[in-house]
Amino acid sequence: MDAVALAEAPSAVRRRVIRRAAVAAGAPAGQLTAEHVGRVDDLVGAWKGQGAVALPGGVQARRRCGRLYLDRGQDAVVQDPEQAEE
Repeated sequence: MDAVALAEAPSAVRRRVIRRAAVAAGAPAGQLTAEHVGRVDDLVGAWKGQGAVALPGGVQARRRCGRLYLDRGQDAVVQDPEQAEE
């Protein structure tokens, strides 16, 4: 997701988007707390170079190059589509 565009959304909307994205990435909804969502929200609205945020279900949230990524930890590497074909 574009972290800069997401940062411009109202806080309540931003947190709902983050929660839905975390669940879609594999975080169990029943284990995902407001504190988890708040820590991911800090990657968007209070960015200071923080590292990845661990979420339930082995999901990690990280910010890189102005984008927010939610995935299953270090095993899920974001690749250039051209390199993925090699």
